[in-house]
Amino acid sequence: MTRVLLIVALGTAATTSAPGAVHAQLRWTDPGHSTPALHAAAGVPRQEGPGSPPSLAPAALSLLLPGAGQHRLGQGRKWVYAAVEVLGWAVFFERRHAGGEYRTRYRDFAWNEARIQTGPRVDGDFDYYETLSVWDASGAYDSDPVAAGVQPEPDPSTYNGSIWARAMQIFIPGGGPVPPTDPGYQSALAYYDDFAYPTSLLWDWSGAPAGRAELADLIEESDARFRHATTALGVVIANHLISAADAYLSARGDRSSPRLRLVPDVVFGAPAWSAVVSVRTGR
Repeated sequence: MTRVLLIVALGTAATTSAPGAVHAQLRWTDPGHSTPALHAAAGVPRQEGPGSPPSLAPAALSLLLPGAGQHRLGQGRKWVYAAVEVLGWAVFFERRHAGGEYRTRYRDFAWNEARIQTGPRVDGDFDYYETLSVWDASGAYDSDPVAAGVQPEPDPSTYNGSIWARAMQIFIPGGGPVPPTDPGYQSALAYYDDFAYPTSLLWDWSGAPAGRAELADLIEESDARFRHATTALGVVIANHLISAADAYLSARGDRSSPRLRLVPDVVFGAPAWSAVVSVRTGR
């Protein structure tokens, strides 16, 4: 007997402040034989015997719109799939909206409490605000604006200063003073320019020492809601797959039903939940 497993990862780690990707896999175990279901999944034509039921049409309908295949087959459980679809999308959009509102809040908070306002407001990316929640101060980008060129921040206790210290370790291993024309110094300066934050994105928490922790909390609130949205999207995808598998089996006259299990998982090294759908397809 062949068993097909449709696996959808429902949750991902809080690595970005945008909805994470939902990962889907198709696995099967087959004791030496292919089956009509696997032929259909692979896009390989299968031979229908006389009187074979048109089983793919309801499955295709349910894959596009959960419950549609069940409606065609006259099954009352179409309402269950339809309800999950509506609820899943409702949760997805509500959580995305809430995550966006918290993102606006933590950006505004950082601007008002820590950002050094030397010009028009420029918002950074997610990694920028994560950095703000860890470092007390950015330091200067150019520590001596009067001098020609960029004079990197020398204080390693600041973020930009730590970038310059790392650049010196990488490109000037001896650590001794070298002229600005030295190739190693130029490489270190290019590294600093790539990774240090410019004047428009500098910050200092000295005026609000408790602000870093509050910013971190706001970021987590936003990210949690985006994770919820990703989970809801995974449920929607799982609902499409389950409805399609159910319609396919029902159209073939198979009384077995798909089985859904939620199991702990790891996606890209981060904790996640997976929806595992088991479908028996014959033999």
